[in-house]
Amino acid sequence: MSGRQKGHTTIIKRSARRAHTGGHGGAWKVAFADFMLALMSLFMVMWIMGQVSEKDRKAIMYTLNNQSIFDSHSFSPISFSAHDPAPANAPEVTPSAVGNANVLPQPTTSTVTDSAKQADADQRHLQQALQSLMIGKQAQSNMRIERLAQGIRVVVNDDQHRMMFERGSAKVTTYFQQLLASLVPALKQSGSHLMIIGHTDATPYQQNPFYDNWSLSVNRAQSARQVLLRAGIESDKIIQISGVADQKLLDPQQPTNAINRRIEFIILSAAGLSAWEKSFAMPATHAIPTSSAHE
Repeated sequence: MSGRQKGHTTIIKRSARRAHTGGHGGAWKVAFADFMLALMSLFMVMWIMGQVSEKDRKAIMYTLNNQSIFDSHSFSPISFSAHDPAPANAPEVTPSAVGNANVLPQPTTSTVTDSAKQADADQRHLQQALQSLMIGKQAQSNMRIERLAQGIRVVVNDDQHRMMFERGSAKVTTYFQQLLASLVPALKQSGSHLMIIGHTDATPYQQNPFYDNWSLSVNRAQSARQVLLRAGIESDKIIQISGVADQKLLDPQQPTNAINRRIEFIILSAAGLSAWEKSFAMPATHAIPTSSAHE
């Protein structure tokens, strides 16, 4: 039939498309990628270790177990300098030694430099000299000596019978002038640098509203410095003076106790001096402005 029959209805049936309801999931792909990455890393490590000689492997293991990134200014935990990072007699670290602290390489006396040994000996000698001086002057109640990480601290303080400074002033009394001056020969012989810190008790300073214990403690430290200078110490050996008022009392329970009025001398070791200098170092990334002439 060439044409449609009259009255014939054409019905077109369209089937509904189903929504894509479920994915195949991608978690396995992530897990598989992690596995392949770990496997590739393993093969790379095995290949690298195969290319490194036994001596180099020993040097790397020694470096990783005995050096720290905080021991140098490098941002890398391994030194890339030309010298061998492991000494010739470095003990070999084997897998069986892992987890056993008794067989890991232990520091030996050979790892301590001669300069460090000498510096420690000098500090001990200076401490002994100062203690002998204290006993000879019968100043045990006015003087204390102790070792610190950065050197030696000498504390010279008041007691119930002797005052280092006249009340409310920075003038050093005669006895303490002689005591401080007697420290100078030992200090000069050691060649050490020192800091001077002034302390007061908690008694309010009332003579001048614009002058308080902060000012008094600094001025007393300055007076102690002047005594040392007159006794012959080089001016460049005193690298810092400061005052902390009554913020660091030796006897907090009795804030006005005479022992709180004191001068502290921090005699710096070489390491202490280095740390002090670094505390004032300018950051490498900080540009120092240069002054230019005004036109």
